[in-house]
Amino acid sequence: MASSTIVLIVLFGISMSTSSAQVKTFFGSQLTPDLLSQVVQTHYRYPGTFVKVEVLNGNSSQASWFQQDIITHLVSRNSNWMPVVYTNFLTGEERPAYYNVLLVRDSQSLARVVASMNNDTHHFHGLYTIVIERVTETTLMAAMETLWSSIILNAAVITEARDGGFVAHSYHPYMAGSCGVVIPLEIGRFLGGSWTGLDDWFPPKTERFNGCPLVAGVVDIQPFSMHRRAENNQTVHTGIEVTMANYMAHKMNFTIVYQLPEGNVKWGIFRSPPENSTGLVGMLVRREVDFGFSCLGISLSRYQHLRLGTTSRYGQLLMAIPPKRPYTSFEKLFQPFSLQSWVCIVVCYAIICVIAQAIFNVRQAPGVERLPNSFYTLWVLLMGGSCNPLRLDSSRLFIIGFILNTLVIRTLYHAGMFERLQASDSLASDLNTFGEINKAGMNYYMHKTISLYFKDNPQIDSRKIRLIQDKATDWEQLMYALSQHKLDGVVTMPLDCIKYYIKQNGQRGVVYVAKSTGINYNTAFFFPKTSSLQESFSSLILRLHSAGLANFWSQEFEDTRYWSNAKTDPEPSSLQWNQISGGFYLCGILHLAAVLVFFAEICWHHLGPKLVSWIGKLKHRLS
Repeated sequence: MASSTIVLIVLFGISMSTSSAQVKTFFGSQLTPDLLSQVVQTHYRYPGTFVKVEVLNGNSSQASWFQQDIITHLVSRNSNWMPVVYTNFLTGEERPAYYNVLLVRDSQSLARVVASMNNDTHHFHGLYTIVIERVTETTLMAAMETLWSSIILNAAVITEARDGGFVAHSYHPYMAGSCGVVIPLEIGRFLGGSWTGLDDWFPPKTERFNGCPLVAGVVDIQPFSMHRRAENNQTVHTGIEVTMANYMAHKMNFTIVYQLPEGNVKWGIFRSPPENSTGLVGMLVRREVDFGFSCLGISLSRYQHLRLGTTSRYGQLLMAIPPKRPYTSFEKLFQPFSLQSWVCIVVCYAIICVIAQAIFNVRQAPGVERLPNSFYTLWVLLMGGSCNPLRLDSSRLFIIGFILNTLVIRTLYHAGMFERLQASDSLASDLNTFGEINKAGMNYYMHKTISLYFKDNPQIDSRKIRLIQDKATDWEQLMYALSQHKLDGVVTMPLDCIKYYIKQNGQRGVVYVAKSTGINYNTAFFFPKTSSLQESFSSLILRLHSAGLANFWSQEFEDTRYWSNAKTDPEPSSLQWNQISGGFYLCGILHLAAVLVFFAEICWHHLGPKLVSWIGKLKHRLS
């Protein structure tokens, strides 16, 4: 190792009461071999880090002669590359140590040291070399169980052997046939002043699990993690992140045992003390599960209380907005043409009607061809009907030109109506920015955990935020209500969730996304703070991203064809009553008008002559 590699050794909590003369005596002593120098030089040499040495003998941090000898050997023989600092850190000033040396008297002392550890002082996934002075087979087993209880996997325990030498033990909780069972395994012996098998003291124990089970904490959130009952009454889990977890289980050879939080709480929140946290994050804090996922976004609080894996899904939080408010039945009848087009059609046809009346009915010459009820006849022709036979060629040409014009107009109207009948199902409303949403007076519906991402957003009035209660409301119901214009706001969800809703419900109730409201929302696999699984899981997730598998698998849970008018779109939905009712309403109004006119005609038939006679007599008297 080059001399530029600097490792700082910190002797923490050690009471060194010996003089310099005594130190020289310990160094020259042949009673205590140099047990740690070779270990540190082999495994504790990463640049820029430090080695933390701790001593505890019962309730005392006073180092025994044996422990002082070990420390003196370690310091003296590595002084050429390892600076030394003797200190007791103040609360909050200490950095967590990855390289650790623990010198204890017995297994009870080790248990006290481990119990005093926390995430601010130690990396539980780091390397631990432990020297125990007094040990038996029973206490060695107890020491291993103490380490396993805190999930300290990378540990080498050095004890004195029965033959007077020194032996190093470790354990592997993921051995085939003995999953979770702590059995001391000999990994080396101190022979001839050096350790045997030293290169294999800290093997990666979380890369292969030999079929052992790992407990995964999940919640039901589509499409990240979903579960259903199969025909054999077994629970089947599916989803984007479930697929990723199954891939990692296959690659690292472990089985997944899924566990959901109790009650209806999903992700939960952190509380003080952390053990009182709820939902999925509470299960992770209390180490009830080995890892957790289900649309768990990266946030400050989760980073502080949990161990964060590499991002598993890169996404966005977006506002789901409703489609444009549907036109009324009568409005849809006029949608094929613009207002200017309708004005042009009405004016032109009015002129044609006046011309027809002038040509056929004004002149009284015997050679003039007649067109009885010309206005009505032209209306019939406009609707595609026929008229009485015409004799003159000029009259035929006039009517043929009119028929050709009405044919074109009717064809354009039908084509426009075909495109417009379902316009409300394929056009997003104009709510693409926070300003437009606020101007429309709409609220923001979101889960409590999602609201934390928007609490400091100056564009959102906190009084407009409506929390979705996990216990009472399904976000899919809110989405459907939004699509039917029955919700007084927008729904904030990850983009993957909105895409999955469109895949499942786009035919009956489509929603859209506000294009300019997105913020980054990256999800990840989370682990308890003391877990050692993060490195192996993150390594596989990076491989998934580099191969493009994460995006490939997600395509199974999305379908955005309802967001476009491409010819490859799914089959359009059947026309609903509100889309065709305008024609029937119009017909009904005309029929009602016809009935009223019919009764008026009957009344006029019976009362008309008498009324005319009475009016005539009245005029005669007045004259």
